[in-house]
Amino acid sequence: MTKLLYIARILLLIVLVVVIWASLKATGNTLAGSDKIAHFMAYGALAGLGLISFRRPKNKALFMLFCLILGGTMEILQGRLPHRVMGWDDMLANALGVLAAIVVYWPLRRWIDKILGRV
Repeated sequence: MTKLLYIARILLLIVLVVVIWASLKATGNTLAGSDKIAHFMAYGALAGLGLISFRRPKNKALFMLFCLILGGTMEILQGRLPHRVMGWDDMLANALGVLAAIVVYWPLRRWIDKILGRV
């Protein structure tokens, strides 16, 4: 495993922990709509790091499915917490972040694999 791939996998774990923690902690006041940007960026980063970290297309696809399920699950859990609210718009922002990561990654995949020493 190359050093860059190792770093990507460590970052993937860190982002996963931060996304779960941030999804369940109490929130303060935010600017209208700014939390949607945070959802989009968090799940985009998580999905992007997953696409970089996994080599096999099947594993990449499974991780994208995991990201979508995680985004939905976190929103459902938020609806059960006294200090959080479930939002369909947040769930959509999560899914759009995953989709954006795929759209950005796909045309760059060979270049990324070359940098990671996979080709």
